[in-house]
Amino acid sequence: MSHREEVMKQNSADWAEICQLKSAYGWHYDTPDFEALIDLFTDDAVCAFGAYGTWNGKDEIRAGFAENVGAPDNPFPSLHTFVNPMIRIDGDDATGKWYLLDFVLSGGADEPVLRVMGVYDERYRREDGRWKIAHMHLTFLWNSDVGRIRPGEERKLDWHADAVT
Repeated sequence: MSHREEVMKQNSADWAEICQLKSAYGWHYDTPDFEALIDLFTDDAVCAFGAYGTWNGKDEIRAGFAENVGAPDNPFPSLHTFVNPMIRIDGDDATGKWYLLDFVLSGGADEPVLRVMGVYDERYRREDGRWKIAHMHLTFLWNSDVGRIRPGEERKLDWHADAVT
């Protein structure tokens, strides 16, 4: 196998692992499996979520998600769906962009299910042979409360996926 073929093979494997990492993020958020979710991040990771704040390091990330992840007795209050991955790999570092479609399942039959749309812009780092999220930035573009969201106009939603209607 030529060097070029080896690099392409490794990049394909890395691309698939990063897609699996992003899928695990959605599954662990929605089930919820809180400790598995936090384990997806590097120790020095940063999460920037607009009106929800910027969380630096695993302790702040843990606290931020604790406030926003569904209750353990209510699995799948929402389904976080990530599509259109744009992934670039450079050795043990990578970047990724994804669309977010967030479906909330706790409302009544007459309420919208698609509640949030946005764009994730992420950086990944391979540590001990495993890809982890090093930086996650979510730009909210639309939600069912206010429609289109302009930069600087982000706000926390009035509802939570665990709210009973």
